[in-house]
Amino acid sequence: EQEKVFLASQKKLMWWKFKRHKVAVWCGLFLLFMYFVVFFAEFLAPYGLETRNSRSIYAPPQSIHLFHDGSFVGPFVYGYKSTLDLKTLKRNYVEDTKKVQPLRFFCRGDSYAFWGMIESDLHLVCPAEKGEFYLLGADRLGRDVFSRMIYGARISLTIGLIGVTISFILGIVIGGLAGYYGGWIDLVSQRLIEVIQSLPTIPLWLALAAIMPVTWSP
Repeated sequence: EQEKVFLASQKKLMWWKFKRHKVAVWCGLFLLFMYFVVFFAEFLAPYGLETRNSRSIYAPPQSIHLFHDGSFVGPFVYGYKSTLDLKTLKRNYVEDTKKVQPLRFFCRGDSYAFWGMIESDLHLVCPAEKGEFYLLGADRLGRDVFSRMIYGARISLTIGLIGVTISFILGIVIGGLAGYYGGWIDLVSQRLIEVIQSLPTIPLWLALAAIMPVTWSP
């Protein structure tokens, strides 16, 4: 066993150390799952990014059920009964157990362009015809929170991946040039890195978000 460790390459040593760290393994698997989800965001999201329903403003989350009145009917959600409080102008929702809304799978729903290229309207799960399905509820405009969360995760995870990739490439190029040539190139690169590190990141991201066109797709 000791000889095996001595003869192992650096990659194998890193892999063995990573496998022994159970938390890191589970986090890595979860991260891979999240990247799979955001890659197929349009297909996995029940609704389109801008789909809204004025009758479902601030609708509460719906639970998925399998049995109704003791009988198995497959995955479904109960509909809502909504009333408007005239004093507070708040809409109150009550689950209507008489409204059984079966969920549809591999169904046709809101149209989208997959990664802005392939036109389609196929979704993994859709609400019943003339029904609603809000797994995490709806927002103030009646948009599905779960669908928007998937699209938002795509933006966050993609920016993180792109940022790390750019930093990795620039670090190799600048570090390699500074180490190979030394002298004034090393000095300038070190000062440049210090200037970049001194910039406040939050205002920089806010400025970047402000100048990005609102018409850009997630």
